Amino acid sequence: MANLLNRLAVASQKELAKEQKESILKANEADLEQELTRVGKEIIEIEQSLQRFTVGGSIERDKESEQSKKELLQELERQRAASTILRNICEEALSQIVYKRTGQKIKGIKAANDGVALVGFINTPGEKLNIYQDISDVTADRGFVIVGVANNVDIKDLRRR
Repeated sequence: MANLLNRLAVASQKELAKEQKESILKANEADLEQELTRVGKEIIEIEQSLQRFTVGGSIERDKESEQSKKELLQELERQRAASTILRNICEEALSQIVYKRTGQKIKGIKAANDGVALVGFINTPGEKLNIYQDISDVTADRGFVIVGVANNVDIKDLRRR
């Protein structure tokens, strides 16, 4: 009986640790999503500034103002490059966190025209969710795609009539 109670206590600790890990991963995921939103807005602002300076043109033709404009454009390009690198790092980190939390790493899924794409776990019971999937570039040109683990999916429901 003591052995059984011991095993139950260990199982409870493992479950608690799993819940804590899940909570930490979700918090990190939310932080990265927030950072991606911030960086995305920053990139848009930088690109708008670049457009204003490249389209606006300068009436003044002195060397000093042209040099200042050139330096400003170079700085904006550096900022855009740095923000793009940060966005890529955040996207990769987010992808890794989601993979650790859900076992899924899904990228580049596209459905064109009347295409439908179902990716990941579709109508699956909870016990199937421990299957790790690393799904990558999948494209549906003029049809539909089901990629991953699917249960009770009627393909007729996916097609336009």
